[in-house]
Amino acid sequence: MGKALDSITVSSTGSKNSELSVRRRKGRSVNAVADYLRSHLRVPNVYIAPSGMSRVDVLAADAAGSGDIHAVSVEVLTTPMGTHGLKLYIDLVKRLPAHYKYLAIPKGITNVMHDTQLFFAADGIGRVGVFLVSESIDLSPTVELAIKPERFRLPADELAQVERYLDRAKPDMFVRV
Repeated sequence: MGKALDSITVSSTGSKNSELSVRRRKGRSVNAVADYLRSHLRVPNVYIAPSGMSRVDVLAADAAGSGDIHAVSVEVLTTPMGTHGLKLYIDLVKRLPAHYKYLAIPKGITNVMHDTQLFFAADGIGRVGVFLVSESIDLSPTVELAIKPERFRLPADELAQVERYLDRAKPDMFVRV
């Protein structure tokens, strides 16, 4: 049901290393975020790493009601970041083709409340949401919504691009009705 990357790395001596590769950590974080959206949307269709949509790691279309599009960029960062670094990532997320836009980052990598104005669209309609991803003692990723997103305007041409993708792609996670 998804494209999970779920094994741990093994060192040359054959013992298990508690550190997962960045690729595996990102894959597990993507799966955790996708599962979060699947469980929090009414009738979700969730797509992992949708082709043709750069910077979108998880795309979800809520098939109930308005058909809102949710897009998430997952960043596996290893060093602390200040306001300037956070602004760079937020500005990239603001360009995602979706009504609801999210940045998923490791918990504790930055204080997301540096400057709350960073998350809002220039016209005031829309706010980027932030997922904080942490690992439990067994290295299972957990996701918490630190900043709730607000709906962005989505230009008709961008919506048409996303709808073309949704028409031809099969979701990785969906609710059978």
